[in-house]
Amino acid sequence: MPRKIQKRQSTSLRRKQIIDALRKLIIEYGSENVTVRRIAKEIGVSQGAIYRHFKSKREILDFLIDYIEENLIGDVEKSDPHANTLEILENVIKNQLSAIEQRKGVSFLVVAEIISLGDKRLNRKIYDVLNNYISHIKNIVTRGIQSGEIKTGIDPALAAATFFGIIQGLVSLWALSNYSFSLEEKYFGLLNFFRHSIQNR
Repeated sequence: MPRKIQKRQSTSLRRKQIIDALRKLIIEYGSENVTVRRIAKEIGVSQGAIYRHFKSKREILDFLIDYIEENLIGDVEKSDPHANTLEILENVIKNQLSAIEQRKGVSFLVVAEIISLGDKRLNRKIYDVLNNYISHIKNIVTRGIQSGEIKTGIDPALAAATFFGIIQGLVSLWALSNYSFSLEEKYFGLLNFFRHSIQNR
């Protein structure tokens, strides 16, 4: 019994190593240039060690999308549902940009790179993940309207899409500038603009 548990833990840790290596290599070289061999070299194992956990690069990417969804949705779901709506949104964007800046592409940059591969099944999965994320933000905005914190004329779906666009747009500019500015310094003005646009006064 203990041996089985130890094996599971080892598998879980190895899979996380593989995902972390894949994410890092995607940002450095672009998703189309990442191979199983390069992933193995990054971790310091044989290609066979990678194939013991995943059948192909596509399966690794599939697992990475699950990991991204877990992180994106987790940031939203761990927010206190009884807190001020605008504070929840501010904390979500602050936490996500902080994580992205520390790891260079935990989510949004990697998503853009995977989309560039043109794999229809993976793209559909990413589409569902992003819709799930936007749906969670929409629910927060809806609660804000119900509580009177957000203007009644605001369309929750459009507000949520705008919120997503703020993060994606800022992260894209940051990456294109070769990470020449701090995300945490830049986000405040954009968030303030968003806040004033939807806040009930």
